[in-house]
Formats: sequence, C-alpha cells, structure tokens
Amino acid sequence: MFKIAVCDDNEEHISALRKMLDEWSENKSFAVIIYEYTSAESFLFSYPDKPCDIILLDIEMKNLNGMELAKKLRQNGDMLPIIFITGYSEYIGEGYDVEALHYLLKPVEKEKLFAVLDRHTKKHDPQNDMVLSCDDKNIRVDLENIRYCEARGKKTEVHIPDENILVCNSGINDLQKILGENFIFCHRSYLVNLRFIKSISKTEIEIDGGENIPLSRRLYKEVNERFIEFYTKGEN
Repeated sequence: MFKIAVCDDNEEHISALRKMLDEWSENKSFAVIIYEYTSAESFLFSYPDKPCDIILLDIEMKNLNGMELAKKLRQNGDMLPIIFITGYSEYIGEGYDVEALHYLLKPVEKEKLFAVLDRHTKKHDPQNDMVLSCDDKNIRVDLENIRYCEARGKKTEVHIPDENILVCNSGINDLQKILGENFIFCHRSYLVNLRFIKSISKTEIEIDGGENIPLSRRLYKEVNERFIEFYTKGEN
C-alpha cells in the first residue's frame, strides 16, 4: 500500500493532481490511497493518525506555507519524502535545506510527476514499508533497513543503519508477527534480520558493521539453518 498526501490551498489544483494520481495508480501492483488537504495546518493535525509515504506539497499557501511545513517536519526528525509543487523556481535553492525529493513547476506535467513517483517506488518498494508507532509520532520504516530488534520491557528498540535506534511502542512478539519471514528470533529478547547477518558463532551473531548480538544455544540450529537457506537461495 502506498499513501500519498496532496496539500494545496487551491481545490482545483488538488483535483487536477488527484486525476493524475488516479491514472498513475491504475496498473500498479500495490494499492494507492490519496489524502487531500487544503492547508498545511490541516495536514499537521491529521498526520499523526493518517501517516503517508510521500507528500505533494504546494509552497505558496496562506498562513503556514509549504516550506515552513517541511521545516517543521524535519525539525521533528521526520524525513517524509516531499515533492514540492510551485510556480516559482527561486524556491529550489531553499529546498536543499529540507532535503526535498523533487520540485515540479506549475502547471504540473503528468509525465514528470509519473517519472518521479516511479523512481521513488522502484527504489522504495511500498510493499516493504511499515509504519511504527514511536512515542507520540508515527515513523515509516523500510523493512529491509531494520538490522535487528531488541525487547525493552513492553517496548522494542528497532535498530536501523547509521546507529539509529527507534523506540517502538509495540512489544517484540507483536512486532515479529508483522516483520516478515526474513526476521527470526535469535534470543528471547532479540529479532535479527537475516539480510544483515555477517557470521554466526555458538553464542553470538555478528551484524554487518561489526556489532554483536546474543544467540541462544537452543536457537543456534534453527538460526544457522535459516541463515544458510537465505543465502543459498540468493534472497539477499
């Protein structure tokens, strides 16, 4: 499932973008859901309960404009991909500060919009994404980027590359049910992504990057067999 937010204070522009997005989604292998917002404020109000995978964001809006909204997201550590929609090319330089995915000038050409969306979904397969509830916000994570998970009481630490750690509100057993078959318990408090295993000893697993996590002796045989199977089949 791929969720797209469209934020523009002109309803005619929203309608035109919606028509293009409906056409783009027709032959996709994943479902596409489109949320519409007529102000940055309404997006911010709804976003915690209706997270999205990408936003088409008008820059020139009344009150809180699109660039200000983007800066608020980044200040909160949210790297939601942003495609800015604007009638003025001078905003492009400012967009580097918020790491915008792309700029599209008005009137939007559907071929250019389709190309941006196709590149993004090819690189970030929507079927690999999940949304984690972390403290008071929702964070979208690519499953393939999760190295391992560690139980912390009723919550779970989710370890992703570059030493980033997300504290998920779900327990590790609940998380395991939705992570998929590439994740396996190696210890009662640890779930490891087979994709990131570098080596296995009787008591430890070395993760790519040099980090070690514990391996239960009773789970050694299962983990080792799954590890060999994963790479023998070329699933990496």
